[in-house]
Amino acid sequence: MNHATMKDFDDIMEVFKQYGDTFPHIRKDKIETMIEFHNVIWEENVLITYNHYKRKQRVAMMSKKNRVLSAYEAQKGDCILHQIAAKNQGDGSGRRIFERFIDYNKGRDIVLSVRSANKRAIEFYKKYKFVKVSDIEWGKESQVKGEVYLLEQKPLYRYKDNEWTS
Repeated sequence: MNHATMKDFDDIMEVFKQYGDTFPHIRKDKIETMIEFHNVIWEENVLITYNHYKRKQRVAMMSKKNRVLSAYEAQKGDCILHQIAAKNQGDGSGRRIFERFIDYNKGRDIVLSVRSANKRAIEFYKKYKFVKVSDIEWGKESQVKGEVYLLEQKPLYRYKDNEWTS
């Protein structure tokens, strides 16, 4: 994977601007820091921002029929995908780079959150066997609804059909 350098910064910010309605919260200083820490991939005009957990982290509450079953806990080293965007959406570049990103994180679970209204992204993730594990809300008044998805790539847990299996 090609990690971005500061010389890629302006091109990356242009892609974020192109999708301003999807990424209204992006701050330049945050992206600069992510680039410095090698947490931005930039290939074929596709950007992926991510991080690897430095410790166990509760990221989702699994529930069934409004009853909490348990919390999904990402383990140290697992990946959280923050953003993915392609300058030329629809040309296949996003798919190619995303597949490489999944392979790059082989052996690590990948967790992501997405706005519930972003149906195109949700369908994209489901094609790669991401499973919805929780709902999430953002904003001061929880006005933005979202969903948490998991791609399980290690044998610690088995999560299928919205239920834990052993």
